[in-house]
Amino acid sequence: MHDKITVKSGKINEYLHHVDLKAYGAPRMLSIYIGEFDDCSIILDSGSSNDIKKVIRYLKKNQIPLSSVKYLITSHHHFDHNGGAWKLYDELKKHNPDVKILTNQATKELLNDYEYHLSRAKRTYGNLIGIMKPIEEDAFKIIEPSTTFNNNPNLLDIIETFKVNGSEVKMTIFKTPGHTHDHQSPAFIKGDSIEFIFLGEAAGTIYHSSKLITMPTSMPVYFNYKDYMETLGNFKKIYPLKAGYSHFGLINGKDNVRELLLENESFMKEFRARIIEYYKEKPETKHVVEKIMPLLIPRSDLSTEDNPIFNGIALGIVYGMMMDLGYRKD
Repeated sequence: MHDKITVKSGKINEYLHHVDLKAYGAPRMLSIYIGEFDDCSIILDSGSSNDIKKVIRYLKKNQIPLSSVKYLITSHHHFDHNGGAWKLYDELKKHNPDVKILTNQATKELLNDYEYHLSRAKRTYGNLIGIMKPIEEDAFKIIEPSTTFNNNPNLLDIIETFKVNGSEVKMTIFKTPGHTHDHQSPAFIKGDSIEFIFLGEAAGTIYHSSKLITMPTSMPVYFNYKDYMETLGNFKKIYPLKAGYSHFGLINGKDNVRELLLENESFMKEFRARIIEYYKEKPETKHVVEKIMPLLIPRSDLSTEDNPIFNGIALGIVYGMMMDLGYRKD
Protein backbone atom coordinates (compact mmCIF):
# COMPACT_ATOMS: atom_id res chain seq x y z
CA MET A 1 0.00 0.00 0.00
CA HIS A 2 1.46 3.34 -1.09
CA ASP A 3 1.39 6.38 1.12
CA LYS A 4 -1.15 9.03 0.19
CA ILE A 5 1.68 11.40 -0.69
CA THR A 6 5.06 10.48 -2.20
CA VAL A 7 7.75 13.02 -1.37
CA LYS A 8 10.91 11.04 -2.18
CA SER A 9 12.65 11.06 -5.54
CA GLY A 10 12.43 7.86 -7.56
CA LYS A 11 10.33 5.78 -9.91
CA ILE A 12 6.57 6.06 -9.26
CA ASN A 13 5.24 3.62 -11.86
CA GLU A 14 6.48 1.63 -14.85
CA TYR A 15 7.66 4.71 -16.76
CA LEU A 16 7.55 7.83 -14.54
CA HIS A 17 10.02 9.31 -12.07
CA HIS A 18 9.33 11.93 -9.42
CA VAL A 19 12.30 14.23 -8.73
CA ASP A 20 12.80 16.59 -5.80
CA LEU A 21 14.98 19.35 -7.24
CA LYS A 22 15.64 20.77 -3.77
CA ALA A 23 14.97 24.23 -5.13
CA TYR A 24 16.19 27.16 -3.05
CA GLY A 25 18.54 24.64 -1.42
CA ALA A 26 15.70 23.02 0.52
CA PRO A 27 13.83 19.70 0.21
CA ARG A 28 10.14 19.50 -0.71
CA MET A 29 9.98 22.82 -2.52
CA LEU A 30 9.77 21.79 -6.19
CA SER A 31 8.92 18.58 -8.03
CA ILE A 32 9.55 17.73 -11.66
CA TYR A 33 8.69 14.46 -13.41
CA ILE A 34 10.55 12.38 -15.99
CA GLY A 35 8.95 9.89 -18.37
CA GLU A 36 11.15 6.99 -19.49
CA PHE A 37 9.84 5.08 -22.52
CA ASP A 38 11.16 2.37 -24.84
CA ASP A 39 12.61 4.71 -27.47
CA CYS A 40 12.69 8.14 -25.83
CA SER A 41 12.23 10.09 -22.62
CA ILE A 42 10.51 13.35 -21.66
CA ILE A 43 10.87 15.89 -18.84
CA LEU A 44 7.89 17.66 -17.26
CA ASP A 45 9.13 21.10 -16.16
CA SER A 46 12.78 22.10 -15.89
CA GLY A 47 13.11 24.11 -12.70
CA SER A 48 15.08 27.37 -12.59
CA SER A 49 18.51 27.82 -14.14
CA ASN A 50 19.93 27.04 -10.68
CA ASP A 51 18.36 23.56 -10.82
CA ILE A 52 19.53 22.26 -14.19
CA LYS A 53 22.65 20.51 -12.89
CA LYS A 54 20.38 18.52 -10.58
CA VAL A 55 18.15 17.47 -13.49
CA ILE A 56 21.18 16.28 -15.46
CA ARG A 57 22.58 14.50 -12.40
CA TYR A 58 19.31 12.61 -11.89
CA LEU A 59 19.19 11.52 -15.53
CA LYS A 60 22.76 10.23 -15.42
CA LYS A 61 22.36 8.52 -12.05
CA ASN A 62 19.29 6.65 -13.32
CA GLN A 63 20.94 5.79 -16.63
CA ILE A 64 18.49 7.80 -18.72
CA PRO A 65 20.60 8.88 -21.74
CA LEU A 66 20.60 12.62 -22.41
CA SER A 67 20.32 11.71 -26.09
CA SER A 68 16.96 10.02 -25.38
CA VAL A 69 15.16 13.19 -24.27
CA LYS A 70 12.59 14.06 -26.95
CA TYR A 71 10.56 16.74 -25.18
CA LEU A 72 10.78 19.26 -22.38
CA ILE A 73 7.10 19.77 -21.54
CA THR A 74 6.11 22.91 -19.64
CA SER A 75 3.35 23.51 -17.14
CA HIS A 76 3.73 27.32 -17.28
CA HIS A 77 6.31 30.07 -17.69
CA HIS A 78 7.20 30.95 -14.08
CA PHE A 79 10.92 31.11 -13.29
CA ASP A 80 10.86 28.28 -10.73
CA HIS A 81 9.16 25.88 -13.14
CA ASN A 82 10.70 26.64 -16.52
CA GLY A 83 13.06 29.55 -16.06
CA GLY A 84 15.86 27.07 -16.71
CA ALA A 85 14.30 25.63 -19.88
CA TRP A 86 16.79 27.54 -22.04
CA LYS A 87 19.71 26.05 -20.14
CA LEU A 88 18.41 22.49 -20.10
CA TYR A 89 17.52 22.72 -23.80
CA ASP A 90 21.04 23.95 -24.65
CA GLU A 91 22.59 21.05 -22.75
CA LEU A 92 20.29 18.38 -24.19
CA LYS A 93 20.65 19.69 -27.72
CA LYS A 94 24.33 18.71 -27.59
CA HIS A 95 23.19 15.08 -27.26
CA ASN A 96 19.97 15.19 -29.32
CA PRO A 97 19.73 18.00 -31.92
CA ASP A 98 16.02 17.19 -32.39
CA VAL A 99 14.96 17.79 -28.76
CA LYS A 100 11.98 20.19 -28.49
CA ILE A 101 10.25 22.29 -25.86
CA LEU A 102 6.63 21.13 -26.15
CA THR A 103 4.41 24.00 -25.10
CA ASN A 104 1.67 26.42 -26.11
CA GLN A 105 2.07 29.76 -27.85
CA ALA A 106 1.45 31.83 -24.71
CA THR A 107 4.15 30.02 -22.70
CA LYS A 108 6.61 30.34 -25.58
CA GLU A 109 6.08 34.10 -25.69
CA LEU A 110 6.37 34.50 -21.91
CA LEU A 111 9.56 32.42 -21.73
CA ASN A 112 11.11 34.89 -24.17
CA ASP A 113 9.58 38.03 -22.65
CA TYR A 114 10.73 37.37 -19.12
CA GLU A 115 12.29 40.62 -17.85
CA TYR A 116 9.21 41.93 -16.03
CA HIS A 117 8.38 38.56 -14.46
CA LEU A 118 11.95 38.04 -13.31
CA SER A 119 12.26 41.53 -11.83
CA ARG A 120 9.08 41.02 -9.80
CA ALA A 121 10.28 37.61 -8.61
CA LYS A 122 13.62 39.03 -7.55
CA ARG A 123 11.88 41.43 -5.14
CA THR A 124 10.53 38.42 -3.25
CA TYR A 125 13.15 35.69 -3.75
CA GLY A 126 16.37 37.61 -4.45
CA ASN A 127 19.13 35.70 -6.25
CA LEU A 128 17.33 32.37 -5.71
CA ILE A 129 15.45 32.97 -8.98
CA GLY A 130 18.39 32.18 -11.27
CA ILE A 131 18.60 33.75 -14.72
CA MET A 132 16.53 33.46 -17.90
CA LYS A 133 17.70 33.82 -21.49
CA PRO A 134 15.94 33.92 -24.89
CA ILE A 135 15.19 30.57 -26.51
CA GLU A 136 15.60 30.09 -30.25
CA GLU A 137 12.55 29.63 -32.45
CA ASP A 138 13.59 26.13 -33.54
CA ALA A 139 13.56 24.93 -29.94
CA PHE A 140 9.77 24.91 -29.76
CA LYS A 141 7.04 22.54 -30.83
CA ILE A 142 3.78 24.44 -30.32
CA ILE A 143 0.54 22.65 -29.46
CA GLU A 144 -2.96 23.80 -28.58
CA PRO A 145 -3.86 22.27 -25.19
CA SER A 146 -7.09 20.32 -25.07
CA THR A 147 -10.32 21.51 -23.47
CA THR A 148 -11.80 18.00 -23.59
CA PHE A 149 -11.99 16.55 -20.07
CA ASN A 150 -13.47 13.07 -19.91
CA ASN A 151 -12.69 9.94 -17.93
CA ASN A 152 -13.15 7.84 -21.07
CA PRO A 153 -9.64 7.74 -22.61
CA ASN A 154 -11.16 7.12 -26.05
CA LEU A 155 -12.69 10.60 -25.98
CA LEU A 156 -9.50 12.49 -25.09
CA ASP A 157 -7.33 14.41 -27.56
CA ILE A 158 -4.11 12.45 -27.89
CA ILE A 159 -1.00 14.44 -28.77
CA GLU A 160 1.59 11.65 -28.76
CA THR A 161 1.82 7.90 -28.18
CA PHE A 162 4.81 6.30 -26.48
CA LYS A 163 5.72 2.67 -25.85
CA VAL A 164 6.74 1.14 -22.54
CA ASN A 165 7.73 -2.53 -22.57
CA GLY A 166 5.86 -2.76 -25.86
CA SER A 167 2.56 -1.34 -24.51
CA GLU A 168 1.13 1.99 -25.59
CA VAL A 169 1.13 5.02 -23.30
CA LYS A 170 -0.84 7.92 -24.75
CA MET A 171 -0.39 11.55 -23.78
CA THR A 172 -2.87 14.40 -23.75
CA ILE A 173 -2.19 17.93 -22.57
CA PHE A 174 -5.08 19.75 -20.92
CA LYS A 175 -5.62 23.50 -20.99
CA THR A 176 -5.68 24.47 -17.28
CA PRO A 177 -5.67 28.27 -16.80
CA GLY A 178 -6.16 30.12 -13.52
CA HIS A 179 -2.81 30.15 -11.77
CA THR A 180 -1.58 31.64 -15.04
CA HIS A 181 -3.38 31.95 -18.36
CA ASP A 182 -0.75 29.78 -20.10
CA HIS A 183 -0.93 26.83 -17.69
CA GLN A 184 -1.22 23.33 -19.17
CA SER A 185 -1.30 19.86 -17.60
CA PRO A 186 0.03 16.74 -19.36
CA ALA A 187 -1.65 13.42 -18.60
CA PHE A 188 -0.78 9.83 -19.51
CA ILE A 189 -3.22 7.07 -20.42
CA LYS A 190 -2.51 3.37 -20.46
CA GLY A 191 -5.27 0.91 -21.32
CA ASP A 192 -8.53 2.29 -19.98
CA SER A 193 -6.96 4.37 -17.16
CA ILE A 194 -5.61 7.89 -16.84
CA GLU A 195 -2.55 6.76 -14.93
CA PHE A 196 -1.04 10.17 -14.16
CA ILE A 197 -1.72 13.86 -14.51
CA PHE A 198 0.79 16.62 -13.87
CA LEU A 199 -1.34 19.23 -12.13
CA GLY A 200 1.53 21.67 -11.84
CA GLU A 201 0.04 24.62 -9.96
CA ALA A 202 -3.43 24.36 -11.47
CA ALA A 203 -4.98 22.88 -8.29
CA GLY A 204 -3.12 24.41 -5.37
CA THR A 205 0.10 23.39 -3.70
CA ILE A 206 0.92 20.86 -0.99
CA TYR A 207 3.40 21.69 1.73
CA HIS A 208 2.37 18.80 3.98
CA SER A 209 3.83 15.31 3.72
CA SER A 210 0.90 13.33 5.13
CA LYS A 211 -2.32 15.40 5.19
CA LEU A 212 -4.42 16.10 2.11
CA ILE A 213 -4.53 19.86 2.61
CA THR A 214 -3.57 22.56 0.14
CA MET A 215 -2.35 26.12 -0.15
CA PRO A 216 -3.51 28.61 -2.81
CA THR A 217 -1.57 29.36 -6.00
CA SER A 218 -2.94 32.87 -6.45
CA MET A 219 0.37 34.47 -7.43
CA PRO A 220 0.43 37.81 -9.26
CA VAL A 221 0.19 38.96 -11.98
CA TYR A 222 -1.88 36.55 -14.05
CA PHE A 223 -3.95 34.74 -11.42
CA ASN A 224 -7.63 34.60 -12.37
CA TYR A 225 -10.02 33.17 -9.77
CA LYS A 226 -12.86 32.45 -12.20
CA ASP A 227 -10.60 30.52 -14.58
CA TYR A 228 -8.98 28.70 -11.65
CA MET A 229 -12.29 27.44 -10.28
CA GLU A 230 -13.41 26.37 -13.76
CA THR A 231 -10.20 24.36 -14.12
CA LEU A 232 -10.88 22.64 -10.79
CA GLY A 233 -14.33 21.77 -12.10
CA ASN A 234 -12.79 20.26 -15.23
CA PHE A 235 -10.39 18.16 -13.18
CA LYS A 236 -13.36 16.60 -11.39
CA LYS A 237 -14.46 15.10 -14.73
CA ILE A 238 -11.45 12.77 -14.74
CA TYR A 239 -10.22 10.13 -12.26
CA PRO A 240 -6.44 9.78 -12.55
CA LEU A 241 -4.68 7.08 -10.55
CA LYS A 242 -1.93 9.53 -9.56
CA ALA A 243 -1.54 13.30 -9.63
CA GLY A 244 1.77 15.14 -9.60
CA TYR A 245 2.09 18.56 -8.00
CA SER A 246 4.86 21.07 -8.62
CA HIS A 247 4.88 22.10 -4.96
CA PHE A 248 5.18 19.34 -3.81
CA GLY A 249 5.01 15.64 -4.50
CA LEU A 250 2.76 12.92 -5.82
CA ILE A 251 -0.78 12.02 -4.73
CA ASN A 252 -1.52 8.28 -4.95
CA GLY A 253 -4.97 6.81 -5.56
CA LYS A 254 -8.13 8.07 -7.29
CA ASP A 255 -9.93 8.76 -4.03
CA ASN A 256 -7.04 10.77 -2.60
CA VAL A 257 -6.72 12.84 -5.78
CA ARG A 258 -10.45 13.53 -5.71
CA GLU A 259 -10.38 14.44 -2.02
CA LEU A 260 -7.56 16.90 -2.57
CA LEU A 261 -9.29 18.59 -5.52
CA LEU A 262 -12.44 19.05 -3.42
CA GLU A 263 -10.36 20.31 -0.49
CA ASN A 264 -8.62 22.88 -2.67
CA GLU A 265 -11.91 24.05 -4.13
CA SER A 266 -13.37 24.55 -0.65
CA PHE A 267 -10.25 26.21 0.73
CA MET A 268 -9.92 28.65 -2.17
CA LYS A 269 -13.42 29.89 -1.45
CA GLU A 270 -12.57 30.34 2.23
CA PHE A 271 -9.23 32.01 1.43
CA ARG A 272 -10.91 34.52 -0.88
CA ALA A 273 -13.66 35.26 1.64
CA ARG A 274 -11.10 35.86 4.42
CA ILE A 275 -9.14 38.29 2.26
CA ILE A 276 -12.33 40.23 1.53
CA GLU A 277 -13.12 40.30 5.26
CA TYR A 278 -9.65 41.40 6.37
CA TYR A 279 -9.36 44.01 3.64
CA LYS A 280 -12.62 45.57 4.79
CA GLU A 281 -11.18 45.76 8.32
CA LYS A 282 -8.11 47.63 7.08
CA PRO A 283 -7.22 48.03 3.38
CA GLU A 284 -3.50 47.42 3.85
CA THR A 285 -1.56 44.47 2.41
CA LYS A 286 0.47 44.03 5.59
CA HIS A 287 -2.71 43.78 7.70
CA VAL A 288 -4.29 41.19 5.39
CA VAL A 289 -1.10 39.07 5.33
CA GLU A 290 -0.75 39.16 9.13
CA LYS A 291 -4.39 38.15 9.61
CA ILE A 292 -4.22 35.32 7.06
CA MET A 293 -1.02 33.69 8.38
CA PRO A 294 -2.74 31.71 11.20
CA LEU A 295 -4.88 30.13 8.48
CA LEU A 296 -1.88 29.16 6.36
CA ILE A 297 0.74 28.01 8.88
CA PRO A 298 -1.09 24.83 10.04
CA ARG A 299 -1.39 23.74 6.41
CA SER A 300 2.35 22.97 6.19
CA ASP A 301 4.62 20.65 8.15
CA LEU A 302 7.68 22.45 6.80
CA SER A 303 9.44 24.91 9.07
CA THR A 304 7.57 28.19 8.59
CA GLU A 305 8.98 30.31 11.41
CA ASP A 306 11.15 33.09 9.96
CA ASN A 307 11.24 31.19 6.66
CA PRO A 308 11.75 33.79 3.92
CA ILE A 309 10.50 31.44 1.19
CA PHE A 310 7.25 30.63 3.04
CA ASN A 311 6.78 34.30 3.90
CA GLY A 312 7.35 35.24 0.27
CA ILE A 313 4.81 32.66 -0.87
CA ALA A 314 2.26 33.95 1.66
CA LEU A 315 2.70 37.53 0.49
CA GLY A 316 2.45 36.46 -3.15
CA ILE A 317 -0.76 34.45 -2.83
CA VAL A 318 -2.44 37.21 -0.83
CA TYR A 319 -1.38 39.93 -3.25
CA GLY A 320 -2.44 37.90 -6.29
CA MET A 321 -5.90 37.35 -4.85
CA MET A 322 -6.12 41.05 -3.94
CA MET A 323 -5.28 41.93 -7.55
CA ASP A 324 -7.99 39.59 -8.83
CA LEU A 325 -10.46 41.25 -6.45
CA GLY A 326 -9.48 44.67 -7.79
CA TYR A 327 -7.91 45.80 -4.51
CA ARG A 328 -4.46 46.22 -6.02
CA LYS A 329 -3.11 47.03 -9.45
CA ASP A 330 -0.10 45.52 -11.16
